[in-house]
Amino acid sequence: MTNNLINQKQLILIVDDDAGIRMTAAGILEIQGHTILEADSAEACLDVCQQQTPDLILLDAIMPGMDGFTCSLKLRSLLGIQCPPIFMMTALDDRDSIYRSFDAGITDYLVKPLNWTDLPAKIEQAALNRAKTKKLKRQFEEIYSLKEKLDDSVYQTKNKPKGKIRFA
Repeated sequence: MTNNLINQKQLILIVDDDAGIRMTAAGILEIQGHTILEADSAEACLDVCQQQTPDLILLDAIMPGMDGFTCSLKLRSLLGIQCPPIFMMTALDDRDSIYRSFDAGITDYLVKPLNWTDLPAKIEQAALNRAKTKKLKRQFEEIYSLKEKLDDSVYQTKNKPKGKIRFA
């Protein structure tokens, strides 16, 4: 399973009001074969995600208008279980910001300046975790379906007429 994911290229949405960060991240990730979408605000991020769900979102914490924390909560609400992993990118390195990010549903916390050499491994791990989660969800749905069939079968067996049927 892991080998298939290592070669799988991701659709990555980069959300940052700083064009330089978006350009740097896009350049590095495109070299690795990923497809890149960009948004310069949290509002633009939400618009993009309503049209197309990326495989991963790199989200700045502090932007004009809606911040990344609120955007993450809205993405989780909007996309539900289909929400991709969200990596928060920020210069904030205090404990409260880190906790606030995880409370908002982010997957990983990246402190600026970003360590660009670690990013591919983090993306690969997020893809692996997402694939495992999808597999577990499919297995749960199969088990639930089998349970429903078993319940129906038990109900029919319990309510089956007993004894001989007499005709008049």
